Amino acid sequence: MNFIFRFLNKRYTIRLMILFMSVFLFLFFVGGAVPVMLEDYAEKNESYAHKYIGEMDRISADVRAALTKLNKLNLENCDTEMIKQMRFAQFESKFIKDIGYSLGGKLLCTSGLGKLEKPFDELPPDLITPDGALVWLKVPIKLFDFEKMAHVVRVEHFNAVFNTSEIDQDDITASNIAIYVVQKNKPPYFYGGNKDLTIDRFVRKASVYDMHGMKTIRCSGSSNICAAVYVSYSEIIQKEASMIFGIVMLSAISTIFFMKFLYDLLNKIKGFRNRFRFCINRERVLCYYQPIVEMKTSKLIGCEVLCRWVDFDGRVATPDEFLHIIKELHKTREFTQIIIDKSFEELAPIISSIPGFKISFNIFPSDFQSETIVDMIGHYRVKHPELTINLELTEDELIELAQVSIAIDELRAWGYVISIDDFGTGYSSLSYLRDINADYIKIDRSFVREIEHGSIKSSLIPNIVNIANDIGAQVIAEGIENYQQIEFLTSYNVPYGQGYLFGKPCPAEEFSKLVCGDTLC
Repeated sequence: MNFIFRFLNKRYTIRLMILFMSVFLFLFFVGGAVPVMLEDYAEKNESYAHKYIGEMDRISADVRAALTKLNKLNLENCDTEMIKQMRFAQFESKFIKDIGYSLGGKLLCTSGLGKLEKPFDELPPDLITPDGALVWLKVPIKLFDFEKMAHVVRVEHFNAVFNTSEIDQDDITASNIAIYVVQKNKPPYFYGGNKDLTIDRFVRKASVYDMHGMKTIRCSGSSNICAAVYVSYSEIIQKEASMIFGIVMLSAISTIFFMKFLYDLLNKIKGFRNRFRFCINRERVLCYYQPIVEMKTSKLIGCEVLCRWVDFDGRVATPDEFLHIIKELHKTREFTQIIIDKSFEELAPIISSIPGFKISFNIFPSDFQSETIVDMIGHYRVKHPELTINLELTEDELIELAQVSIAIDELRAWGYVISIDDFGTGYSSLSYLRDINADYIKIDRSFVREIEHGSIKSSLIPNIVNIANDIGAQVIAEGIENYQQIEFLTSYNVPYGQGYLFGKPCPAEEFSKLVCGDTLC
């Protein structure tokens, strides 16, 4: 957790994280739409391929049905009956232009010419299909005085002449399609189209992507025809420009909203409250010490332990910034224990030779139970009996503390000293002060600051001293910054003072330089 906060507090970290996440999110949205679009084009390519394959399947089925029927009749010798049956089969077919009968590699008769006076020698077939059919592609066929290019398929002894000129004109001349006929034990035979669009004879269905576009391969389930259809990315962009623009805009808008959400989230995580709540530990908590002196003699009688917290950028935060957070998080005891442990560890070598030195700790009302305080600090009192432990309570919390006056009496009986801090700023009355039975009353700095101006607030100081005398408490004035204030306070029998004139709150190392025996250096 410390690493996370240190990372978030580095310069430009949040900006870089938001930039990185925004780019990632934008690519995620666009990248999520691209496969969908490509899948759609794969389906379009497949439909385009099946348009041609479907026509060829119908031709193939028609031709095969006619030739299979003729072979089952067991006709021979090109007699009148054979010629009649061949002509009848041609009439029933939608695609067959002529039917012939071959034997021993020679064409003996056709439905159009009848029995040939001179048998025609057949050329080697262009390909043999896996089921054994012989295929001649784009063969010149002479009909009377005309010659036409057609395809010939032979099944057993009968062959059929047909052409696919209409399909060829519509589809096969396109540069983005290639038609292949599957052969037996050979690579697929290229029929037409774009010869650069190759297929593998073992692949019947596939979508292949490269740097420039997508190739869709589909083969017929009932014939030996395969088609490869190609579409380039540039073509997709041209055709789907409006959709792509919409996707980009939607992705950009979504990214902007996410950036705002991420920015707020990271700032919340980075915020002081979250940094503080996860890092209440000895490394982050500092103890500062401010001397308390007897003003007439400059004798050092004790110090108040003040807390600070080091942020991840090195800034030292004051109690006003985080004490309310500690209360809200219910970590008052944990925090106070850190302060107590560190202060005794740091101060013991400095003040152990000063008998009766008072160490003042501010205690949260929620922790002000005799058992709780003894648990937190009792063993230090046993270990350092020469020191006096002073527990300070803020006056604006006295109303809450009235119900724990019994605990205060028990603590005083065990040797702890009780002080009321920031007196004059809260709600205490004389009866409450008597119930608390405090040893010290600390006049708030706001009264002392007005002494030079002779304000009404400073004129209340004698009354506060009278109240302290009435309940048997001694007075400590806070916020002393000059000798005029000392002169005024001592004239009203305020014996003790604390403020910048004697020493600012400082770490133990600096505090040790202020101490010369039991006086300030």
